[in-house]
Amino acid sequence: MKHYLIYFFLLLTPILSFAQHEHEEEEEQMERNFNSLDIATDFIYDLNNKEIPLDVILSKWVIVEEPSDELYDYLEVSLEEIRLNLTSKNIDQIEIKNYSQLPRKEVRDIDPEGLNVNDMYFIYYKNRLVTSIYVEGDKIGSFTLVSKGDERAHFVLY
Repeated sequence: MKHYLIYFFLLLTPILSFAQHEHEEEEEQMERNFNSLDIATDFIYDLNNKEIPLDVILSKWVIVEEPSDELYDYLEVSLEEIRLNLTSKNIDQIEIKNYSQLPRKEVRDIDPEGLNVNDMYFIYYKNRLVTSIYVEGDKIGSFTLVSKGDERAHFVLY
């Protein structure tokens, strides 16, 4: 009987170990999603604060791979447009939805192009899209979702 118990425990050990490993991966994914949601939320709140200059927001929050004066000017103008949209609204009614929370009809219009959809957030005010954000690490990889011409949109990384 002892041998059967030993064999039984030996048989279960890899299964239990695998289940624990899978659970740890799920927790890491949830923590990363929570952190990226925090980043998206903090970015929106900073952008809504007119006391914070746009160039400060740009340097603090946005990843720019190939900086140029022209690109910075474009990004500042884009941030100003989003700020105008946000400041005219009640910030408490802003809703930030993850890609996975979007209705299927909206998701089919977005081409992730290999980007992690868990880091894509869509900012709504009274069920109307204000802007879209892609979080990369601890910064914003993009706040520009553009049409590719084939009725699908993708994030533009800077």
